[in-house]
Amino acid sequence: RSSFAWPKPSGISTTGKKAAVVGFGDIGRATVKRLLAFDVDVIAYDPAFSPVDGLAVEHASWPDRLDEADYLIFVCPLNGHTRGMFSEELLPSLKPGVRVINVSRGAIVEEAALVKGLERKIVHSAAFDVYENEPLPKDSPLRAFDRCILGSHNGSNTVDAVRRVSAIAIEKLAEYLAGPRDS
Repeated sequence: RSSFAWPKPSGISTTGKKAAVVGFGDIGRATVKRLLAFDVDVIAYDPAFSPVDGLAVEHASWPDRLDEADYLIFVCPLNGHTRGMFSEELLPSLKPGVRVINVSRGAIVEEAALVKGLERKIVHSAAFDVYENEPLPKDSPLRAFDRCILGSHNGSNTVDAVRRVSAIAIEKLAEYLAGPRDS
C-alpha cells in the first residue's frame, strides 16, 4: 500500500466576495452576468457606464473602492486612459489578498508592478492570457509564482465561435457589396 496521497486543492467560496470589473462593454457585461450567478458583488469601472436591466452592479470611478475588491478583473480596451492602469502607484489602494485577472490587453497591467504586488503578498494570485510582451518571455518573473495562471489569449478560438464570426463577416461583406438600397 502506497503512502502517496493525492493533493487536495483548496479554493475559496465566491459568496460574499466583491469583484472590481474594469470595462462594462459586451465582454464586461457577460463577465458580470457570470459573477452575479456565483453571488459575487460587482463594482463596474467604465467612463461610459450605463445601467443594464438584470445586472445589479455598483458603478465607481477608477480607482475608487479598490480596497473592497477580492478580484480585480480587466476586460477593457487598450487606449490612452487604460494603458498602465495597474501600476506600482495602485498597490497601496488594493485590498490585501486581491486576485488579479487580465483578459483584455497586456499593456493595461504593468507586469513589474504585478510582480511587486505578488512579492509583497498584496496580490494573492493572478490569471492572465495577455502580456506586455507576447508571447510571455521565458525569463519573465511571473513564471516564478505558482499562484499565477498564465495562458494564451484564444478563448474565442472554438469551432463554434469561428463559425459564428465567419458567418457574421460574410453577412456584413454581402451587405457592403450589395451597396445602398434605394427606398
